[in-house]
Amino acid sequence: MRRVSSRKPITSSRCETLLKIFFGCFIFSNILCFYYLFDRYQQPECVRLGACRPNNNERITPREKWGQTIYFNVLFEHFRQDGDEWRLISSQNNLRDLNCSALRNFEKVRFVAAGYTKSTFKVKLDNKTISLKTVNIEGHDITSCLKEHGRFLYDCYLIAASKLLKEISILRSISHTNIVKILGYCVPVQPDIADPRHTITIFEEYGEPIEVIKLLQLSWEDRLRISLGLSRLLKHLSSFNEPIALNDFRRQQFIVIDGEPKLIDVDDVGLQEQRCSSSPCCSPYDTSNSSKCIPCINNLCRGYNEKLNIIRTGRHFIKHILPHGAPHELTVTAKKIARAFQIGSWNANNIWVQMEYLYRAFRDGLYRAKSDIHYVSGYKEYKKKSVSSNFDYRCQLTVSGYGCMTSVIDAEEAAEICWMDAKCKAFVMTNVTTWTGRRIAEFKSGFGNLLHNNYTTLYLKL
Repeated sequence: MRRVSSRKPITSSRCETLLKIFFGCFIFSNILCFYYLFDRYQQPECVRLGACRPNNNERITPREKWGQTIYFNVLFEHFRQDGDEWRLISSQNNLRDLNCSALRNFEKVRFVAAGYTKSTFKVKLDNKTISLKTVNIEGHDITSCLKEHGRFLYDCYLIAASKLLKEISILRSISHTNIVKILGYCVPVQPDIADPRHTITIFEEYGEPIEVIKLLQLSWEDRLRISLGLSRLLKHLSSFNEPIALNDFRRQQFIVIDGEPKLIDVDDVGLQEQRCSSSPCCSPYDTSNSSKCIPCINNLCRGYNEKLNIIRTGRHFIKHILPHGAPHELTVTAKKIARAFQIGSWNANNIWVQMEYLYRAFRDGLYRAKSDIHYVSGYKEYKKKSVSSNFDYRCQLTVSGYGCMTSVIDAEEAAEICWMDAKCKAFVMTNVTTWTGRRIAEFKSGFGNLLHNNYTTLYLKL
């Protein structure tokens, strides 16, 4: 009788068992996956951004790594809560200050520039053009922050926003004619990255960026105004107990408003002098011509920030705009000031004194030598008359634009300029004045039929 093998049913039973286990695992894993995805996408946006935590569970990353510690340290130091906003502790309630409600009323928003930390926009508010600064989400500060382990977008946003908080406080504490005026700010209690109406924002005066080519196209008188404004700014920054340093000094940190230069970026300024120890000199700073020793007094580099500001201003501005095109009699003074800027041989007060002298000498015509010659007597005067633009011509006096014109002290100076120019046959004294109070004179190559003008006086060469 033949034996029947029992292996087949045993193998079949095991396979069925394994299939059941596999099928059960498959169903369980899918349920877990579905639950995870459902839970993830049902969570509020703040959880995914890192603004809040699900189920009140603590995040593994320490609080100091979130960015909230940095942000709130600055916030509590300089601001106090007022409703759903934060306002500066040091400033009184100023009804003219813009606040978060202004973010709902802007028109004609136009992007201007973006830096490591901030984005700047040009906007219209009540028919006035102002500048709006906010955190640059795509900037270097946030992108580099996100590369660190455990960082959330909201954390990195707060770290960048802390710089804006510092800037708001600093702008109010060191206000000056040559520092941009802050018109208001928005610091919401609960900033929202996704909502432009609830982001940390600074409102400032709007001005044109400074470019070297544009500076060189200005008349020397307008370049003198830039140089004078910068010298006044440096004097102001050096007037504090510890002079303020412009650490990240670039032309992009300045704008021009109505011809006046203004510092706009102060979040990286140094509010303390460099510290030192046993060495009699601080670490020498580099200049194009020499290195100066800054004495170490009571573990403080007295005058280090001031010198650094002077040299950087000389490199980026003064050497390009002050000496070139100055009236012949003022060239020596202008070059001496430019040299002092470049090597830091004078302190901020001495530079300011010399710049003020240069300004007054130009404004009042002190550079003009006394002469027995009365040039204006060689011209015939016609009141309320002018000459057609057909007789305009180019000359070195006008750096940009068409025609030949410059500011003068009086008709006598204009007459002398015209007399020395063989091409000039007439000049027109206008009632237009420059920032120095000098009058604009237009020089003509001829005259033809005279034109009537209530605001000009014509002088024809005899």
